[in-house]
Amino acid sequence: MEKDSALYQLMDTRMNGVMNGIVSGDGEYQAILRKSDIYSGELDRMDLSKEIRLLIDRYVSEQNALGSRFGMLAYLLGFSDCKAMFLGKCLPTEAKELSQER
Repeated sequence: MEKDSALYQLMDTRMNGVMNGIVSGDGEYQAILRKSDIYSGELDRMDLSKEIRLLIDRYVSEQNALGSRFGMLAYLLGFSDCKAMFLGKCLPTEAKELSQER
């Protein structure tokens, strides 16, 4: 899918603008955030070397990027499915059919 498409622009607006308000009121998100803060504090108390902390930071950042990208792709897939439904197209249900569309 083209990154300058209307769907990508809508996703960008919703994910980077509206989501902040949504996650601030989501209990499950906030619980995960609190748990993450506990782990961060535990790491701080371990007095790890700068090299190890940098490695951990890079690893966690890449894991966050994976999760974020997965969420964005799921969002795009959901909207493209809605578009297909509104246009009266049948949606493929088999994994093989889905991979052939892309």
